[in-house]
Amino acid sequence: MSDTGPKRPFYSSIPAQTLIALLFNTLSLVAGGLISIFTPQFEAAPWILALFPPVLTIRGGIGGIFSGNLATMLHIGLIRPQLRKNTPVYYQLISSIFVITLVDTFIMGGVSFLLNLVLGRVSVQHLLVFMVVPPVACVTAMAVSIPLTLMIAIMTFRRGLDPDILVYPILASVNDIVVSTVFAATVFLVLWGRGYTILLWAIFLLILTATGYIAWRNWRVPFFFKTIKEGSTVVVMSSVFGSLNGAFLSGMSAELLRYPGVVVLYPGLTNALGNIGSIIGSTTTTSLALGYIRDLRDEVKASISTIMQVEGVALIIHGFFGLITYAIVKQSVKAADLAFLVSVAALSNLISFLPIAIVALAVAHAAFKRGLNPDNVAIPVITTVADTAATLTLFLVLNILDLVGLF
Repeated sequence: MSDTGPKRPFYSSIPAQTLIALLFNTLSLVAGGLISIFTPQFEAAPWILALFPPVLTIRGGIGGIFSGNLATMLHIGLIRPQLRKNTPVYYQLISSIFVITLVDTFIMGGVSFLLNLVLGRVSVQHLLVFMVVPPVACVTAMAVSIPLTLMIAIMTFRRGLDPDILVYPILASVNDIVVSTVFAATVFLVLWGRGYTILLWAIFLLILTATGYIAWRNWRVPFFFKTIKEGSTVVVMSSVFGSLNGAFLSGMSAELLRYPGVVVLYPGLTNALGNIGSIIGSTTTTSLALGYIRDLRDEVKASISTIMQVEGVALIIHGFFGLITYAIVKQSVKAADLAFLVSVAALSNLISFLPIAIVALAVAHAAFKRGLNPDNVAIPVITTVADTAATLTLFLVLNILDLVGLF
């Protein structure tokens, strides 16, 4: 009889670590609750709904670049598991993230403005809102989330857990709270006007100056330049898809008012689907880097078990999302329906998990074969597709449930 080696404790297994990671997605529901505060303003200020999904997409794309590189570099020894006195590449990675965030938020703001202008949901007077709000919200959020990400990655690595499974999902969930809080604060500054507008512009100019200095200091560093080049290209694509998600969601304002709790559930659905894909994609990029798998056939065979273990946990957690969402909204919305929210969450997961798993495997493999850094490409693409898939799936599920007439 062959020796299978010592058994791993349950807490270090894929289902257990996936459970820990996806449980953090409940924080995304709190983020949705923050944005639901602005529900009365959705019709008068449609730019709020138009910008919220792309801001979340940027969180996913750029956070994915950071956490994916961080996890892989910890595995192969390019970064030491400590916060201070680390390797040069550690500081170059952090610097590149700030520059990518600023570049992408500018592009996203422009694309989102033009798209919503064409659709007649905003006017020319909203241009400055679209160009200032995303950089302020996203760069400020990154300044808070990067130290948190480092602490999470180092803690999991030192405890013998897998950063590829835990870091990005936990980061994405924490970032949803951070980004949504900063986005909500920025929205308040815009809506209040007067002296608050001056404060908003002061923060914006400070971000421009600081990020410009970082870019000037590191521009000739090969790793910094490579990360900017590969990451910006992919995240710009993410911003385009995120803008489409925003335009689509802003067009669903009637449905969001009709189905209480859906706007709270939305960040949890997008985040969870992105996390499912990121777990599969990130473990694949690390296996490629270490030489454990060499072709697409090995990749698929090695991933089947991981995919099923991840999905088994994810389906249960989605039912839990519906329960938590109901608990959040029932006090303020009497029409909230527990069975409806659980059904929306569970059906969204069942429809979308297999497509995102296939995308995760294909993107990781394609990026590695073309000599790109998969950590600069895989998770941003996966989370972008996940956000779009979750948005479209939500629309599909709402229509299915409406057609069936159960609620």
